[in-house]
Amino acid sequence: MKSWLLAKIKQSYLFTIKRFAKKNKKQHQQIVYLLSFPSTSNYIIEKLFQKYQKRLTICYTKNATDLARTYQEKGCPIYCIDSQLILFRHIVPLLKSARVILCDNYFAILGGIDFLPKTKIVQLWHANGAIKKFGLEAHYAKKATQADQKRYKDVYRRYTHYVVSSPKMASIFERSYQRELTFLPFGYPPTDQYFKRDDEKIKEMKKIFGGKKLLLYAPTYREERGDFFIDFNRLLTELPEWNILVQLHPHDLEQLQHLKKIEGIITNFEGYKIQDLFPIIDCLVTDYSSIPFEYSLSNPSGMICYFCYDYDLYDKTVGIQDCFKKQKSIAKTQDELVRIIQKGTSDLNQFNQEWNTYVKGNAIEQLVEWVNAQYEY
Repeated sequence: MKSWLLAKIKQSYLFTIKRFAKKNKKQHQQIVYLLSFPSTSNYIIEKLFQKYQKRLTICYTKNATDLARTYQEKGCPIYCIDSQLILFRHIVPLLKSARVILCDNYFAILGGIDFLPKTKIVQLWHANGAIKKFGLEAHYAKKATQADQKRYKDVYRRYTHYVVSSPKMASIFERSYQRELTFLPFGYPPTDQYFKRDDEKIKEMKKIFGGKKLLLYAPTYREERGDFFIDFNRLLTELPEWNILVQLHPHDLEQLQHLKKIEGIITNFEGYKIQDLFPIIDCLVTDYSSIPFEYSLSNPSGMICYFCYDYDLYDKTVGIQDCFKKQKSIAKTQDELVRIIQKGTSDLNQFNQEWNTYVKGNAIEQLVEWVNAQYEY
C-alpha cells in the first residue's frame, strides 16, 4: 500500500510540473544551475559567478542552502527546489524557458518538462570517476517498479550533454543510463584546482601535520552507522611511522566523538579542507567514494588503498563497477589493509591515464566557452 501511495504522489508531482510548464515563454539569458552537492559544486559556481554575475541563477536543495545564500548576498537569484510553492511558481517556468541548464546530480523535476529544442541540459555530475554503480545499473534501480524505471529514463533523456574526464567514465554513463550520450570532454571542472600548486600552503601544512608519513582515512558515508571496522589503537601500533588523519561525514557525530578520545588520531585539520591536504598525504585509505580520482591528480606519487570490509554486501545491494573489482589494493580486513600499506606500491600515473584522460586544468574555461556559444544563435 505504501509503495502504491508513493507512486501516486510521484505521478501527481510530475503531472503538476507538466501543467505549470505548458506555457511557452521566450527563452531568457540566465544560466540556471541545479545544485545539490555544495562541496563539489562550490568551485564551479564560484568560477561561473565570476564570469556571469547576476546572469547565474541557482536552484538548490535544502542541504545546499548555505552556499546558495552566499551568492544571493552577491546579487545572484536563488530558488529552493524543496519548496513546492517556489518550485511551481518560479523554478518550473525558469527551467522551461532556459537556454542552458547545468546540473550536479539527478533531478526528478526535469522529467516533467518538455523543453524547447534549443535548450541544453548539461550533467556535470559530482565526481570525475565512479566505483559504485548508479543509474539503471544500481541494484536498487533494477528492483524498482516499471513506473519508477520509466521516470528515471524520462529524466535521463532530458540531459543533452555530459561533461566527462575520460572515455572510461563516458562508457560508465552510457551503461548506467542505457542509451547513447553526447559528451563534452572538458574534464571534471573542480579538477582545475589541482593544477594550481600552492607551495607556501603545502609548506605550512607539513609543519602542522608532518614529522611522519601521513595516512588519510576517508570512508563513504553510510546511513546504517555502526561500529568502526578498524581498531585504531591497534593500527597506531602496527603503523608507528605514520600519522593517521580521519575524515568522517558530518552526520557521523557519535563516531567522531569516539575518535577524538584516541590519542594519536587526528580529526582536526586546522581549517584546511580535505582537498587542501591531498598534496601532503602519502597514503589515502577510502572505499567507494570518488576521492581517489581527485587525490591521484593532486598527488600522483601518493598511494591509494581501499578498505572495503563490506565489499560483498555492498556489491549485492548497490553494485560495484567491474573495473574496480580488478584493483589489487582492496582490503577486506585490517590485516590485509596493513599489509598493503606496508608494501607501499601504487601506480597513480596509470590510474590518471585511465580516469583523467581529458583533464588539463582548463575545464571551466572550456565549459564557459561552450555555454557562451549556446547564446550565439
